[in-house]
Amino acid sequence: MNAPAALTSAAPLLYWPGETNRCPQCSGKSWHVGRAAAECAGCGHPLPLARQPETGEPVWEPAAQ
Repeated sequence: MNAPAALTSAAPLLYWPGETNRCPQCSGKSWHVGRAAAECAGCGHPLPLARQPETGEPVWEPAAQ
C-alpha cells in the first residue's frame, strides 16, 4: 500500500476509554459508556469500544487521587 492510499483510507472509529473522544457527527465530548459501545450524549451516535472489558473490570478508569 502506498502512502497516499494509506492517508485517504478511513480509519475505524472507536471509543477509547480513558482518552478524550470526540463524536464524529457533532464533535461532542460527553458519552454514555456501556459494555460494548459508547453513545454520544449530544446526538446519540454510537461507537464500539476499542476493547471489551474483562469480567469484573470497570468500564471507566477511576480518577487519580
